[in-house]
Amino acid sequence: MTKTFNLADLFEMVVDNVPADREALICGTEKVTFQQLENRANQLAHYFQSRGVKAGEHIGLYMYNCNEYLEAMWACFKIRAVPVNVNYRYVKDELLYLFDNADMVAVVHGREFVPAIAEVREAAPKVHTYIAIDDDSQANLDEIGSVAYSEAINGQTTLRDFDQRSEDDLFILYTGGTTGMPKGVMWPHIALFYAAMNGGGHFHADGPCKEPEDIIVRAKENFQIRSMALAPLMHGACWWSACISTLAGHTVILNPGRSLNAEQVWGIVEKEKVNSMSFVG
Repeated sequence: MTKTFNLADLFEMVVDNVPADREALICGTEKVTFQQLENRANQLAHYFQSRGVKAGEHIGLYMYNCNEYLEAMWACFKIRAVPVNVNYRYVKDELLYLFDNADMVAVVHGREFVPAIAEVREAAPKVHTYIAIDDDSQANLDEIGSVAYSEAINGQTTLRDFDQRSEDDLFILYTGGTTGMPKGVMWPHIALFYAAMNGGGHFHADGPCKEPEDIIVRAKENFQIRSMALAPLMHGACWWSACISTLAGHTVILNPGRSLNAEQVWGIVEKEKVNSMSFVG
């Protein structure tokens, strides 16, 4: 298939050209290599397809920082679905608005958010699939008909057998809603790659990519940085930072904390030998 500036195309080229056992994601004690990230994203993408999710349809990501957040994002891109960030600090009225406005057909969520979803799910009648990331909560998944993430991907193929993608496929970022209700900002992949990610040119002397295949050279020749994406992934700046690092073949370290704890953060920096950090002020 023709490679484009679709983010999934770029990601797959990076996966194919960095060591398979290089760490891609670290969140707390959970570590995922580039090959594991590829395999798990493929499995989730196939599960979405088995549930009838089609190209262009929207999938909500409603969880705290975890490796599964980025796995779900790549899974969406692989099948040309559109990930939608859901702010876990939204109260009921804001969630009602977003669930109504975002036109979602599936939601990947932290288990503890089951009660919040139960209160607003009637605002999103098109949602037919809920997938729960396990946590310390004992929320009843049956309340919203959710399936455990591990169960969803178990038995799904890891094959990369998806349709041709387009660099004009969409990504949607919902704004914070501090001056009104959240707005869904639509970005074609190619625009997002160049405007928010400098076209893959942050860490290479040749600057932004001119052709999609240029990402291979960037990933192979970049110095191997261990980058901490400190903010919540549901914030655009953190998501972009994580994506920039992944497409450069770097290791992304996430902050597993529910809030900012400086002592915890510097402990992670020391333990994981972080040499780059992005944060939102």
